[in-house]
Amino acid sequence: MRGPMGDFVRRALSWGIVSSLLLPILALVVIGLGALLSALGDALGARFCGRVALLAAVIWLLAVVATAVLAGIAALAAEGGRRCGEPGRHRLRKGPRRHRRRRLRERMEGEPQQEVWGDRPGDGGRSQRRDPGAG
Repeated sequence: MRGPMGDFVRRALSWGIVSSLLLPILALVVIGLGALLSALGDALGARFCGRVALLAAVIWLLAVVATAVLAGIAALAAEGGRRCGEPGRHRLRKGPRRHRRRRLRERMEGEPQQEVWGDRPGDGGRSQRRDPGAG
């Protein structure tokens, strides 16, 4: 996604992931503090900690749902540039096997050789074609 909407989705997704990871920890710490205050006899402090933990749990649940929705939006926007049925782009020198087999079959059938991955001179460590007459 590009533009202001893409920036918003990316930023909101980042915050959603961070809050999805940190809010459960906060809720557990506050629950533990409430249990400690309850054991010490501070009922008001324990009740306050229980409500803060409940609020943290509700915000955490909202953050998880929002993160899932935003991840779906980002995934759909990333695929929006491709047409249906169009293959994805391949990394350099990492084409799918069926393309490699097709190239090998074309070479064996005697069709003109095309420049393929790894056939250029100086391609680090790969075997290079040599002219048998050049000595």
